[in-house]
Order: sequence, then structure tokens, then C-alpha cells
Amino acid sequence: MIIKMLNPFTTVPKFLQGYIAARKFSTQNGKEIERLHSEGRYEEEREVIRKGQKLFCETVADKLRIDFDVSGTENIPADGPFMVYSNHQGFADIPALCYAFRDHCQMGFVAKEEWRKYKVLRDAIIYTNSIFLDRGNPRAAVKAVAEVKDLLDKGFNMAIFPEGTRSQRHEMGEFKPGAFKFAEKAKVPILPVTLDGSYKLFEEKGSYQPCRIKVTIHPLVHIEQMDKHQQKEAAEQIEQTIRSAL
Repeated sequence: MIIKMLNPFTTVPKFLQGYIAARKFSTQNGKEIERLHSEGRYEEEREVIRKGQKLFCETVADKLRIDFDVSGTENIPADGPFMVYSNHQGFADIPALCYAFRDHCQMGFVAKEEWRKYKVLRDAIIYTNSIFLDRGNPRAAVKAVAEVKDLLDKGFNMAIFPEGTRSQRHEMGEFKPGAFKFAEKAKVPILPVTLDGSYKLFEEKGSYQPCRIKVTIHPLVHIEQMDKHQQKEAAEQIEQTIRSAL
């Protein structure tokens, strides 16, 4: 893996703008999302989250000068739930996915446990019905799978980065086999997505630079209709499909 030290003079101000956008989302929508969830009004809750994510990603795109090139939106199901499986190049991947789905549906994420210690990011993760995953704790992973299933059962769409960490480059890493447990246990279809160019925002040079991110949404894969052997083959094909658009 390529690891670069980020230049604080160029990067921190831009990170701060993204941080402020996340804070704005939490402040404006958090209490309403909590209320709707407690009342079981999930359809309304999803719409509040979608509108908040739309504002968030469009603000980030404007402030950080990100140009998104999205194709394949016709493959987004009219009705959920479903899971997005995407490669993971950089910090801009979450805004990229929010942008691609902003006019269609909300998107929750399987987020790494380390983000929990940053209050504003933690609140934004919680209020989008995203789930924290401690990658080094097998018991926590089982719990996360159950939590994701519960949200999918309630109609929320979820996204996961099966590589488990940012590749920080154009090339894609190998998918973690356990990543497909989430969709398999919940019995929902998978929507493969390829992200390309997000690593250029921060990771490529170790400092901020404007970038163009290509988002390719592939056809839906109905793994919920497959047996175990077919699911294993489908998982391999999904990984190749995502890689093929890089």
C-alpha cells in the first residue's frame, strides 16, 4: 500500500470545509432523523437523509472543486433495499457515492470504527444510519452484519468498501471475503459501483488538489436468488466487474 504524509498547509483547510459540511448535516437533520426512526417512520426518515446527503455532497463538491462524472444511473433500482459494493481509492469516495445517488435514495455506509472518536463525523455516520465496523474484532463483525441486516430489513440502502481500506491509487486491492456476508445474510441484491480518480484529491500527492471522479454504476446482481455456490461465483464476478471500469 502507498502511504503518503498529507501536507497540512494545503490539506487541513480543505478537510475543515468537508468537516463543516458534515457538521451542518448533523445539526440540521439529526434530531428529526432520531424522531422519525423512533416512531418507525422509515420512509420519511430515508427522504430526510437523502436530502441531507444531497446538500452535503454538493457542498463538498463546490468547496473542494470536485467534478463528478456519473454513468449508469439507469441501473439504480426504483425500490430498495439493496447494497452498494464499491472499490475504495480515497477520502472522497463517500461524497462521490452520495452524489451519484443524491436524486434517487439515501445511502448508509459500513464505516471503520476509528471514525467514532471524531464527534461530528460520528454524529453524521449515526444520523445516516451507517454502521461502525471494528475490522480486527470478529465478534464485532458478526454484530455489524446483524445491524446492517436490520437496517436493510427496514428499507434502508447500505454501501460497503470490500477492500477494507483506501487503496490510495488507481489500482484496486483484493476484496475481503467476509464483505459479502452483509448482502448474503440480508438477502438483498448488490449494486456494483466503480470509483476512479478520488485518490487524486488528497492521496496522490499528499496534498489537496481539485479532481475529477468517475462513478460507474453497474447492473444489479440478484445474489438473494442464488444458492451458496452461485453466490461465491457472483462475488468473484462482482469484484471483476468493479475492477473492469478502472
